[in-house]
Amino acid sequence: MRLRSLAVVAVVVLVSVVAATAAAGATADSAKPAVDITIRSTDIGDGDTYEAGTDVDMTIDASVGDRAVDGTELSEVVVRVNGELARSIDVNGTSVTETVEPSLSNGENSVRVIVTDDAGAVNATTFTVRKDSEAPHVYLTSPYDTAPWKSIDDGTANGSRVTIAGNVIESSGVEKLQITRTFDGKRSTRVLRDVGENFSVEMLLGYAESGNATNEFRLTAVDEFGNVRLYAFEIDVEDRRAPAISVEPFPNETARNKVHLAGTVADDVRVKSANLTLRGPDGNVTGEETIAAERSRALDPDRLSVSFNESLYTLYTGTYEATISVTDASGKTTTRTVAIERVPQSERDVAPTIAVDRDRTVVLGDERLFLAGAAFEGVTERLVVETRVAATGETVDYQVVHSGSRSQRVDFDREVAIDADRTTVIVRATDAKGVEHTEEFVVSGAARETFVGESETDADEDGGTDWPSVSVESLQDGRAGTASSAVTVRRAAAGTTVAVPDNGSRPVVATANVSVERLRIDAAADTNLTATVVARERTGTALSGPDGATAAATVTVQHSVTDAVDGVTYDLSVRRPYLDAHGLDPGNLTVYRLSDGNWSAVGTTVVGSDDSRVRYRVDSPGLSVFSLSTDPAVAAANATNGTAGNGTAGDRTVANGTTNGTAANGTAAPGNGTAPDDEPSGEATIFVSNVTVNRTAVAVNESVAVNVTLANSGEGNGTYTAGLQTLHDTNVSFVARESVAVPAGEQRRVGFTTQFAAEGNHTVLVNGTRAGPVVVGGGGGLLSFLSVFSVLPLRLIGMGLGGLVGLGLVVVLLRFVLGKVGGGESANG
Repeated sequence: MRLRSLAVVAVVVLVSVVAATAAAGATADSAKPAVDITIRSTDIGDGDTYEAGTDVDMTIDASVGDRAVDGTELSEVVVRVNGELARSIDVNGTSVTETVEPSLSNGENSVRVIVTDDAGAVNATTFTVRKDSEAPHVYLTSPYDTAPWKSIDDGTANGSRVTIAGNVIESSGVEKLQITRTFDGKRSTRVLRDVGENFSVEMLLGYAESGNATNEFRLTAVDEFGNVRLYAFEIDVEDRRAPAISVEPFPNETARNKVHLAGTVADDVRVKSANLTLRGPDGNVTGEETIAAERSRALDPDRLSVSFNESLYTLYTGTYEATISVTDASGKTTTRTVAIERVPQSERDVAPTIAVDRDRTVVLGDERLFLAGAAFEGVTERLVVETRVAATGETVDYQVVHSGSRSQRVDFDREVAIDADRTTVIVRATDAKGVEHTEEFVVSGAARETFVGESETDADEDGGTDWPSVSVESLQDGRAGTASSAVTVRRAAAGTTVAVPDNGSRPVVATANVSVERLRIDAAADTNLTATVVARERTGTALSGPDGATAAATVTVQHSVTDAVDGVTYDLSVRRPYLDAHGLDPGNLTVYRLSDGNWSAVGTTVVGSDDSRVRYRVDSPGLSVFSLSTDPAVAAANATNGTAGNGTAGDRTVANGTTNGTAANGTAAPGNGTAPDDEPSGEATIFVSNVTVNRTAVAVNESVAVNVTLANSGEGNGTYTAGLQTLHDTNVSFVARESVAVPAGEQRRVGFTTQFAAEGNHTVLVNGTRAGPVVVGGGGGLLSFLSVFSVLPLRLIGMGLGGLVGLGLVVVLLRFVLGKVGGGESANG
C-alpha cells in the first residue's frame, strides 16, 4: 500500500516537471523576435527557394516577441549571403521594416537573416535565392554540329528542306526560341515556346545557282527571366545528289491503244525541268509531254516533288520506249527508260467492254424500256438482254441481240419489257473463250426512273470501266488572278463520296497563289454532275465576301445538280507570301458560303502550314460561292471602337513571329482594289445556262450549229472561255474554244459549228453541259432531205406546207367546176 502511494506521488511530480518545461519552452519561443520576409510580394519562409534573374529587394519586417519582457526593444538586423556578412543594421523600437538588396552570385545563394533584441533574444531565418543572370547557350546538332558555349559557325546543308536542331544549356527554362531565316529578301520565322533541353524544326532553305545569295539565320534564345542571347550564322545549300525518278506499276505488255504512265520526279533542292518522250517501234518520237516546265524560283517547295500521269498512245505493234528525263537546279540530269510491248489484239485474249448509253436509255412507260449501247474492244460471239423483277428474280423479257459470229462491235438499240416495280436490266456479252461479261442496272417503270440503285462492278484486270468516272479539264480564263476548270462526274451512286480528281496528281484549279487541291463530293442520289470551278485571288477587282470583311480568295462552283449533293469537302491552299503581302493572318481567316443571298461561315480547319503555303480543309453542306475572308463581326467591332478605318491593325504576334499587319477592313488600296466609277466592283459568276443544236439528225460530215448561252449572275464583269467537245461512245473529242466577255447580270450567246465523221449517236458538250444526242446516218435520201427542214423556222415550214395544201385544193376545185360545166353542156346538147 505504501509502495503504491509512492508511485502515484512520483508520477505527479514527473508530470509537473514536464509541463513546467514545456511552458518554459513556449515562453522562450514567444520571447524571440518575430521575423517576416517578402521578395517581390512573395512570402519567404525558412527553407524556401526563390528564383530570379537579377539581384532582388528583400523586405524584412521584425518585431519583439509577444512574451518579451516589457520595455524590450530590437537591437540589430543582420543579412548574410553564402556565409559572408552582406548587411548589418542597428535598429531600435519594438518593430522595424527594412529593405535590402544584397549582391548575389549567379546560381544558388544561401541567405540568412538574423534579428536580435536588447534582452539577448535572437531569431534567424535561412532560405535560398537562385539567381539566373546568364542567357541560354545553344549549339547545333543539325544540319551540322557546333561546339557548346561558343558562337554558331557558318555551315552547309544538302538539300533545301533541312532540320534545324540543337541542344539548349540553361539553368532555369527557355521561354522562347526564335529562328529567322532570310534568303534573297524573303524571310521565314519559327517561334518555339517553353523549350526544354533540345529543339528541332524543319525549314526550307534557298539555293543560289550563281552563289550570290545565302541563307542568313538569326537565332534568339530568351529564358524565363528575360535574359537574351543572339546567334547569327549562315547556311549554304549544296545539291550533292542527282534527282530521282519513281514510276508506278505499269503494263509491260498491252493490246490496247492507250496506256497510262504515272510516277514522281523529285530532288533534294529543286526540280528545274522534267519531260517525257515516247518513241515508237521504228525509233521515231511519237509523243512528248512536259512534266515540269523550267522556272527559276529560288524558294520553291512545290518543286521538291512533281507527280505525273500521262497518256501514252501505242497505236502499232512493237516495242515502245518511254523516257523520263529530269534536271535539278544544279544541272544534274537523271533519265529512266521503260519499255512497253504493244501486241496485236487477239480474239481469244481481249474481253469485250459493255457500255450502256445513259443519254439514250430511257423508260418509255410502266412496262417498256428503250435500251441503247454497245459491246466493243475485243470480240463478242453472243450478246443477250434480260430483264427481271428485282424483288423476285422472275424473268420479264429475254432477247438475243447477236449470236453466231465474232464481232469487234455489237450495237444494241431496242425496246424491252420491264415490270412496273423495280426491274433489273442485264446485258451479257460472251467472248471468244465462252466467258460471259455482264453489265446490269435497275429501272423503275412506275417512277419513270432509269439507273435506280444500280449495281456497278469494278474494272476487271483486262481494263473495264470503273464508276464513277471523273475528269478535270483546265479552261482558258483571261481574267487576272483567275483560273477555271471543267469538272465532269459520271454515274455517281447515291450515298458515295466522289474524289475530284480521282488520282490526286494535280489540283482541281489553281492560280499563282490560290488552288483547290481536291474536292470530295457526297452524292445524295444517283447522278451525273458537271461543274465549272473558278478560283480567284486578290487583284484590281474586289472579291466577293461578307460585308465588312476582307476576302483573301474566292472559289465558285457552278454546277448542274441541286438536291443530288448533300455535302462537299475540299482542300484550299494559299501561298503564305501572298497572305503576308496583303497583311492577312492565316489564323484569322474563315471560309464563308453564299446561300440565298446570305454569307455564313462553314467548317474551316488549318491542316498544314509551312514557309510556302497554308492549307485549309473546308466542310460545306453544298456547292456554291465561297469566300476565304476575315471575320466581319470582328471588323465591325473594330470599326465601332475606333481601331479600324485608318488602315492600321498594329503589331500582332503570330505562329511564325511578329509582323506589322494592315487592317482587314475591306478597303482596297488605291490603284489596286478601287474600280472605276463605271465598272462593277463585285465578282463575276459566269456559267453555261443552255446548249442547243439546230438539228438532231444529219449525214456524215454535215454541219451542225451549236448555240450556247452564257449567263453572268455575279456583280462584276468577266470573261468566260467556252469549250466545245463531242462524245461518241466513250471517245471525247475537243472541237473549239472561244472567250466571251459577259457583263454583270447579262447573258451572251456563242455559236459553234461542228461535223461528225462517223455514223452513230453523238453528244455535244460545252464545258460539261450536254445537248443532243445527234444521230448521224450514212448520208443522202430522206434523212438528208428532212434535215433541210430542221434548219428552217417552224413558221416558214408551216407556210410552205399550207401553200402546198392550198394549191392542191384549188386544183381539185377547178377540176370539179370544169367537170360540172362540161357535163351540163353535154346534157343540153
